[in-house]
Amino acid sequence: MVCRGFIASLNQGRSWIVLPLLLLCLFSLTTCSRDGLNSTPITIGINSWAGYDPFILADKLDLFNKNNVQVEIRRFASTTEQAQAMRDGEIQGAGLTLDEVFSLVGAGFKGKVVLIVDYSMGGDMVIGQKEIKSIAELKGKTIGYEGSVVGGFLLDRALYKYNLKRSAVKLIDVQADKWHDSFVEKNVDALVCFNPVATELLNEHEGNLLFSSADIPFEIIDVLLFSESFYHDNKPAITKILRAWFETLSYIDTNLDKAAEIISAVKNTTPDNYKQGLNSLVAPDLTANRAVFDPTSDKNIYKYSQAIVDFMMSKNMLSKRIHTAGLFESEVLLEIQNPAVYSR
Repeated sequence: MVCRGFIASLNQGRSWIVLPLLLLCLFSLTTCSRDGLNSTPITIGINSWAGYDPFILADKLDLFNKNNVQVEIRRFASTTEQAQAMRDGEIQGAGLTLDEVFSLVGAGFKGKVVLIVDYSMGGDMVIGQKEIKSIAELKGKTIGYEGSVVGGFLLDRALYKYNLKRSAVKLIDVQADKWHDSFVEKNVDALVCFNPVATELLNEHEGNLLFSSADIPFEIIDVLLFSESFYHDNKPAITKILRAWFETLSYIDTNLDKAAEIISAVKNTTPDNYKQGLNSLVAPDLTANRAVFDPTSDKNIYKYSQAIVDFMMSKNMLSKRIHTAGLFESEVLLEIQNPAVYSR
């Protein structure tokens, strides 16, 4: 390796080749970093939302390595911890909802959105105990929710639809890893949560679906965010990560039973619950992603994002308007060529 040769040359006193080798060594290290081949993996943070499961599967199928990029998928118990890790630079990328991204950017974080992971079409839910039949019945009741942006966003949309203010209900913080127990032990009258836990509560614990992201289509959008500096320095590596992502979507589409088996084992759920959760989200493929990032498309992300910004502004969830023109980047999507397609 060049760097090892450089050290050896120093030991042998060959100072006349120090500068050229030093420059070559530095170039080699820079190239490795940009290509994703350096010894330090690129860390991507995800939470337990079902839409991020392809990252888990890609890791288990070794698809990142097959695309010549080293990636570590770091799982967080809560979106709050995940967002903080992004702020602190502990991770280079994160799967977040678009409203969470806007919250980060509004607080000064500089980032680039490079992928639409999914649209939540029912996977984010407000679930009531069996005696609670509607949002209107929650007046004066206790609602548990994680103090994340997306939890607050869904809750506010639900209350707004039924003309309830937050002051009309009692809100308590329940972190994602406590959702199941909090509901089963009846510490809450209703819970704001998402799959796979939401499906388990409905199927196994007599929960009632009161409101979901299906009631607000295209308003809860999951994306992949990288810090701005990392994005500019590592576009080739990010392109490889996205290529592995789309290959994983192809694998799920053609080998669903095997994919469900692998993911459910990691997440301690059942293959059937995993499969059911897929019905409540839409994961756009490469062609659809490119179209969404195209400003001239009828269904572009710039259009969808403004509705989210408008609502967040109206609820004082943002102190100033987010300018999305420089936030979404399609360059790496356009660089992807011929991702592997799996057969049944």
